[in-house]
Parts: sequence; C-alpha cells; structure tokens
Amino acid sequence: MKRLLERLIYLVFTMFIFLVLWKGTAYLWEAYVPWNFKTDMAMLFIVTPTLLGLSFILSSLAFQYTKDS
Repeated sequence: MKRLLERLIYLVFTMFIFLVLWKGTAYLWEAYVPWNFKTDMAMLFIVTPTLLGLSFILSSLAFQYTKDS
C-alpha cells in the first residue's frame, strides 16, 4: 500500500512538472516559432516526448533528493 501511494504521488508530481514545462514551452513557442504544419509536427513528435522524458527525470531527481535528505 505504501509503495502504491508513493508511485501515485510520483506520477502526480511528474504530471505537474510536465504541465509547467508544457505551459512554458507553449509560451515561448507562440512567441518565437512561426506557425505552420512543420513546426506543429516538430512540437508533436520531438518537443512533447522530450518534455515528457525531462519531467520524469526531474521528478525522479526530486524524489531521490527528498529521500537522501
């Protein structure tokens, strides 16, 4: 039960990090990247998986830091 709760908190924290990264990227994307089909596909297939991976990495580093301290 404790392990399940820990994983649930980890996933919620990861989703929170992903949403923050997504909002920041969307803000910068709208400001600096021209809108067309190629840039939308780049966002979908390159940037989104990168943000997802980065959110999992940041979440695991945060949990490792809290466990060590």
